[in-house]
Amino acid sequence: MFNGDTAPLFDALERKTAGCIRGTISNASHLSQTILLNSMQDPKNPGEKKEKLAILMARAKRVQAVSKDSKYAEAWEVYPFNSGYFMCIRLKTVDAETLRVHLLDRYGVGLISLGEANLRVAFSCMEEGDVEKLFDTIFQGVKDLENSR
Repeated sequence: MFNGDTAPLFDALERKTAGCIRGTISNASHLSQTILLNSMQDPKNPGEKKEKLAILMARAKRVQAVSKDSKYAEAWEVYPFNSGYFMCIRLKTVDAETLRVHLLDRYGVGLISLGEANLRVAFSCMEEGDVEKLFDTIFQGVKDLENSR
Protein backbone atom coordinates (compact mmCIF):
# COMPACT_ATOMS: atom_id res chain seq x y z
CA MET A 1 0.00 0.00 0.00
CA PHE A 2 2.78 2.47 0.95
CA ASN A 3 5.62 0.59 -0.67
CA GLY A 4 7.56 0.71 2.58
CA ASP A 5 7.47 4.55 2.82
CA THR A 6 5.45 5.39 5.91
CA ALA A 7 6.33 9.11 5.94
CA PRO A 8 3.05 10.22 4.27
CA LEU A 9 1.07 8.14 6.75
CA PHE A 10 2.86 9.59 9.75
CA ASP A 11 2.61 13.11 8.31
CA ALA A 12 -1.16 12.78 7.91
CA LEU A 13 -1.50 11.25 11.37
CA GLU A 14 0.59 14.07 12.90
CA ARG A 15 -1.54 16.77 11.21
CA LYS A 16 -4.79 15.13 12.33
CA THR A 17 -3.52 14.76 15.90
CA ALA A 18 -2.28 18.36 16.04
CA GLY A 19 -5.65 19.60 14.77
CA CYS A 20 -7.47 17.53 17.36
CA ILE A 21 -5.26 18.90 20.16
CA ARG A 22 -5.66 22.51 18.98
CA GLY A 23 -9.43 22.09 18.81
CA THR A 24 -9.87 20.49 22.21
CA ILE A 25 -7.40 20.07 25.04
CA SER A 26 -4.91 22.78 24.15
CA ASN A 27 -7.60 25.45 24.03
CA ALA A 28 -6.91 26.80 27.53
CA SER A 29 -9.52 29.55 27.25
CA HIS A 30 -12.36 27.16 26.38
CA LEU A 31 -13.53 26.88 29.99
CA SER A 32 -13.50 30.63 30.62
CA GLN A 33 -15.19 31.32 27.29
CA THR A 34 -17.91 28.77 28.07
CA ILE A 35 -18.52 30.31 31.50
CA LEU A 36 -18.65 33.80 29.99
CA LEU A 37 -21.02 32.71 27.24
CA ASN A 38 -23.35 31.07 29.77
CA SER A 39 -23.23 34.21 31.91
CA MET A 40 -24.04 36.44 28.95
CA GLN A 41 -27.00 34.25 27.99
CA ASP A 42 -28.42 34.34 31.53
CA PRO A 43 -31.68 36.36 31.58
CA LYS A 44 -30.45 38.25 34.68
CA ASN A 45 -27.41 39.56 32.80
CA PRO A 46 -28.87 42.84 31.40
CA GLY A 47 -30.18 43.90 34.81
CA GLU A 48 -26.92 43.02 36.54
CA LYS A 49 -24.95 44.98 33.92
CA LYS A 50 -27.14 48.05 34.48
CA GLU A 51 -26.69 47.75 38.24
CA LYS A 52 -22.88 47.48 37.99
CA LEU A 53 -22.73 50.34 35.48
CA ALA A 54 -24.67 52.56 37.86
CA ILE A 55 -22.24 51.71 40.67
CA LEU A 56 -19.21 52.51 38.50
CA MET A 57 -20.78 55.76 37.26
CA ALA A 58 -21.54 56.90 40.81
CA ARG A 59 -17.95 56.16 41.88
CA ALA A 60 -16.53 58.00 38.87
CA LYS A 61 -18.72 61.05 39.50
CA ARG A 62 -17.73 61.08 43.16
CA VAL A 63 -14.04 60.80 42.25
CA GLN A 64 -14.47 63.63 39.73
CA ALA A 65 -16.03 65.88 42.35
CA VAL A 66 -13.77 65.05 45.28
CA SER A 67 -10.41 64.93 43.48
CA LYS A 68 -10.98 68.41 42.03
CA ASP A 69 -11.86 69.97 45.39
CA SER A 70 -10.01 73.27 45.82
CA LYS A 71 -8.53 72.08 49.12
CA TYR A 72 -6.20 69.84 47.07
CA ALA A 73 -5.27 72.47 44.47
CA GLU A 74 -1.85 73.18 45.97
CA ALA A 75 -0.93 69.48 45.90
CA TRP A 76 -2.12 68.23 42.51
CA GLU A 77 -4.13 68.72 39.38
CA VAL A 78 -6.43 66.08 37.94
CA TYR A 79 -5.91 64.79 34.44
CA PRO A 80 -9.13 64.53 32.42
CA PHE A 81 -10.68 61.08 32.69
CA ASN A 82 -13.85 59.36 31.63
CA SER A 83 -13.18 55.88 32.91
CA GLY A 84 -15.05 54.10 35.65
CA TYR A 85 -11.86 52.32 36.70
CA PHE A 86 -8.92 54.66 37.25
CA MET A 87 -7.70 58.22 36.97
CA CYS A 88 -4.40 60.09 37.28
CA ILE A 89 -3.27 63.14 39.19
CA ARG A 90 -0.19 65.27 38.53
CA LEU A 91 1.60 66.07 41.75
CA LYS A 92 2.95 69.58 42.12
CA THR A 93 5.36 69.38 45.04
CA VAL A 94 6.48 65.80 45.75
CA ASP A 95 7.90 62.85 43.85
CA ALA A 96 5.26 60.30 42.85
CA GLU A 97 7.27 57.18 43.75
CA THR A 98 8.29 58.62 47.12
CA LEU A 99 4.66 59.44 47.87
CA ARG A 100 3.49 56.03 46.67
CA VAL A 101 5.87 54.23 49.04
CA HIS A 102 5.02 56.60 51.91
CA LEU A 103 1.27 56.08 51.45
CA LEU A 104 1.71 52.31 51.36
CA ASP A 105 4.03 52.17 54.38
CA ARG A 106 2.26 54.71 56.58
CA TYR A 107 -1.40 54.47 55.57
CA GLY A 108 -1.75 51.13 53.77
CA VAL A 109 -2.89 52.88 50.58
CA GLY A 110 -1.64 51.34 47.34
CA LEU A 111 -1.36 53.53 44.26
CA ILE A 112 0.75 53.38 41.11
CA SER A 113 3.39 55.98 40.34
CA LEU A 114 3.95 56.92 36.73
CA GLY A 115 7.07 58.94 36.15
CA GLU A 116 8.17 61.62 38.59
CA ALA A 117 4.91 63.45 39.08
CA ASN A 118 1.96 61.21 38.25
CA LEU A 119 -0.12 58.95 40.45
CA ARG A 120 -2.67 56.50 39.10
CA VAL A 121 -5.67 55.90 41.33
CA ALA A 122 -7.72 52.76 40.67
CA PHE A 123 -11.13 53.47 42.15
CA SER A 124 -13.24 50.74 40.57
CA CYS A 125 -12.73 48.50 43.58
CA MET A 126 -13.50 51.01 46.31
CA GLU A 127 -16.78 52.07 47.84
CA GLU A 128 -18.20 55.44 46.85
CA GLY A 129 -18.25 56.47 50.51
CA ASP A 130 -14.47 55.98 50.81
CA VAL A 131 -13.51 58.35 47.99
CA GLU A 132 -13.03 61.46 50.12
CA LYS A 133 -11.07 59.53 52.72
CA LEU A 134 -8.73 58.28 49.99
CA PHE A 135 -8.01 61.75 48.62
CA ASP A 136 -7.65 63.18 52.12
CA THR A 137 -5.09 60.46 52.81
CA ILE A 138 -3.18 61.23 49.61
CA PHE A 139 -3.23 64.90 50.55
CA GLN A 140 -1.97 64.09 54.05
CA GLY A 141 0.83 62.02 52.51
CA VAL A 142 1.85 65.00 50.38
CA LYS A 143 1.87 67.22 53.50
CA ASP A 144 3.91 64.61 55.41
CA LEU A 145 6.58 64.61 52.69
CA GLU A 146 6.62 68.40 52.38
CA ASN A 147 7.07 68.75 56.14
CA SER A 148 9.92 66.23 56.24
CA ARG A 149 12.12 68.26 53.91
